[in-house]
Amino acid sequence: MYRNVINELVSWYEEQRRRILFIKGAHGVGKTWTVKDFATAFFSSQKYIDCDQYPAFANIIAGIKPEKEEAADTASQAEGDDDADLEESIILSKEDLDDMSIEARILDMDFLLEEHFENEKLNDGLLIFDNVQDIPDCASFFYEFSKSHKDYTICLIASTMEITEYEYNHQDVFNIIRMRPMTFEEYMIANKAHPFMNAIQNNKDKPLTTLEVNAISVMLKEYLLIGGMPGAVVAYLKNKDFNDVRPIQLAILEDYRVLIKDKFTQALGQRCKRIWKSIPKQLAKDNKKFMYRFVDSNARSREYSEATQALCNLGVARKLPRLEKGVMPLEDYVDYKAFELFYIDHGLLRAAYNLPMNEELTIEEIFAEENGAIAEQFLFQELSYKVGNLYYWTSGATARVPFVYQGESGAIPVDIRFITNKKAQNIKAFLSKTPDTELTLKISLDQVSMDGKVLNIPAYGLWNM
Repeated sequence: MYRNVINELVSWYEEQRRRILFIKGAHGVGKTWTVKDFATAFFSSQKYIDCDQYPAFANIIAGIKPEKEEAADTASQAEGDDDADLEESIILSKEDLDDMSIEARILDMDFLLEEHFENEKLNDGLLIFDNVQDIPDCASFFYEFSKSHKDYTICLIASTMEITEYEYNHQDVFNIIRMRPMTFEEYMIANKAHPFMNAIQNNKDKPLTTLEVNAISVMLKEYLLIGGMPGAVVAYLKNKDFNDVRPIQLAILEDYRVLIKDKFTQALGQRCKRIWKSIPKQLAKDNKKFMYRFVDSNARSREYSEATQALCNLGVARKLPRLEKGVMPLEDYVDYKAFELFYIDHGLLRAAYNLPMNEELTIEEIFAEENGAIAEQFLFQELSYKVGNLYYWTSGATARVPFVYQGESGAIPVDIRFITNKKAQNIKAFLSKTPDTELTLKISLDQVSMDGKVLNIPAYGLWNM
């Protein structure tokens, strides 16, 4: 299944001196499949290690000396046979490793890799380490490991969106790529809808026909019901049956609940759980600003801010901060203490609301669900992928612009026209306070058009902005 991130992977592949590839994203967005598919196409071989399945690798990376019994179990798993001599060699290697210096850990990693891959050459393909998100000092180990093995091509995969300070300070060593759920463009590609994609690309010069609009609208409705989680998309495309989708969505939501419970301390996990449960309710309000008092009547920001960030680091939630002024650069006028909190995916949000997988629903009816929450979740995903950082803007209690982003010459407010106009979505207030605004983006179900300073883009064509 094609993913747009392939373009970034190709750019990395073509680097004169490849950095360590570090793929980050929430559980279930398709990281491992994408990397393996890419490796099959671009490398002569791939050597894959799941650090959850083979903890001996994780122990070496973290500098943890395993007990003899643990090493024996890992040796048996890694080789998949009952060769007693091989097990003993690995155990002795661990017992002799009194010095857990980086040099010793690199040597021990070399030994374990040689045994795990039965002396295959490790410099003629892609060496993949998956599920490294919970390994302490993972980046610093591979920084040193790569210096000792400059002929190795290394990829790390982590179920997290967090970038550590170490990784940030060593961008000359790590090429960090973030993955999110599938976009509508990727969904159309999965449906082999290239003729209709070409029609959207040419829509500025040539209006779409009724046939094209109808076909594209059918796919958009499917995407709105299914969402962008690859597992749900694959389940639907296999039989074109919406009944196959909801169990997948609910299973992903349950995975997230278990992950939240297992990953954090009990106190932090409980706060994360309450915030996670509160997101759908708060998105359905007229005032979608996330308020801790709706999570817990006794909640204080200092107690729950850590939990909110923890959910965002996992990738299961995303913040939309408030913009105070539409003045360039926008980053200087962001109030990060005020924010709206979204899910990772609109399909999962519909499942959390227990909204029906009803193919009789119209696009307009789906966009109106839960006071426009599904529409804004969908637009948040599409717009953030295309333009990067997004913000929302409010003026007192009378006006709200759901999205604002930084254009080439100024702030660009987003006007949503398929949600019933309300005072809380009054873009005129923004324009009155930012009279130099040169462009307003209007999103509707109408075809592309330009009226003065207002650019209308259909919801199905945001990927082609």
